Amino acid sequence: MRFSIAFATCSLSLSVFAQQDLNGLLQSQSNLTEFTTLLNQYPDVFKNISSMHDITLFAPSNDAMSKVNYSVLAPAFSSGNVDFIRELLYYHVSPGLHPTSSLTGSFQFLPTLMNNVTYTNVTGGQVIAAVEQAGNVSVAVTGLGSRSTLTIKDLKYNNGIVHVIDTVFIPPQDFTTSASSFNLSSTPGAFFAGPPMLEDYTDIGPSLTIFAPNNDAFQNVASSLSSLRIQDLTALLEYHIIPSNTTPYYSSNLPNGLPFKDDPNSIYNHTELTTLQGKNVSITFLYNSLFINQARVIQQDLILSNGVLHIIDSVLSPNASNAQAEPLAKAPIQAVPGSATGGLPYTEALPTSTSVLFSYVTPTPTDNGSVQTGGSTATTTDSSGRLLSSSKGLGDRVQVRASEMGWVFGVVVWVLGFL
Repeated sequence: MRFSIAFATCSLSLSVFAQQDLNGLLQSQSNLTEFTTLLNQYPDVFKNISSMHDITLFAPSNDAMSKVNYSVLAPAFSSGNVDFIRELLYYHVSPGLHPTSSLTGSFQFLPTLMNNVTYTNVTGGQVIAAVEQAGNVSVAVTGLGSRSTLTIKDLKYNNGIVHVIDTVFIPPQDFTTSASSFNLSSTPGAFFAGPPMLEDYTDIGPSLTIFAPNNDAFQNVASSLSSLRIQDLTALLEYHIIPSNTTPYYSSNLPNGLPFKDDPNSIYNHTELTTLQGKNVSITFLYNSLFINQARVIQQDLILSNGVLHIIDSVLSPNASNAQAEPLAKAPIQAVPGSATGGLPYTEALPTSTSVLFSYVTPTPTDNGSVQTGGSTATTTDSSGRLLSSSKGLGDRVQVRASEMGWVFGVVVWVLGFL
């Protein structure tokens, strides 16, 4: 009899817990008070999230929130950048139920509700990369390679799941801003040395996939790069960019299944993608390594505000589009002839000034006391009823070379016409 009463009491408690709403769940977690306070400061966001069904919320713990003032997010919070913080909250929400039991050892790219064009230009909304690591450690990777560990998992409420994380998500930044975080200087320098419209396009073009040679790759062929004409440099750089009308090419997007012709026991991915330059690159997976033509991918799936970045160990060349992967080679295979000379190529073209992250939309009071941001000129709503800013693009960068932007989009339309 006592067992029956205890079982019934336990079942009732679990039932009540499962039926509580999002606010009730957050209030029941003593380590989420700071995040809950932040949500209450944005009632439109809180109401919208609370009313949605089958969502997954990644909620920063109190410790995670306490680290914000010492992170790259500090300028946004110290300046009271309401537009950015609103999008930051949406970046912590993923449509669909994503329990940790669904995670694997390979990255899964979960879409989020962050889709305001001021901060992202990815079809279907910005993503987070979730993975299950050894020892049942669940991790989410966001912008600038930031890692957030799920410290408390699978808290259920009536409309979804909450995971508690130890670090606030960092919204992805554009290629130019992200490059230094991944120890890249020659590739962004080369884009600055090329035509201005191409450098702008890498930062704001929609759903791009960028294959960026590391510094050693540029150094190894420096003698050839120093004599390139501007049109040849442009073609070379465009050959490292894959435009898309849909989503970027994360590693998980690549098809697989064909046997390697010289080794029927080796299974590899093989597909061809059309570059911005017009010619194709071949994607292969051999001996547990991903290759773009002859270049080995040494760091993959780095999320950008407008796509994804894969770092490769050698420079691609449209004049050697048939260059093949050699997975057993002990050194990177060069498609561009040349040798190492002097310092790192193109680094002198990098701008000397730096901008403060997440401060490019500064709130300014209006006459009626409300807050208006410089990057927003009007508002629209999406299908879920949330507000979207009809901004001019990814922050104030879009206005830096406004006179050239017609050329940028002309190039995009011209290239996509051939895809």
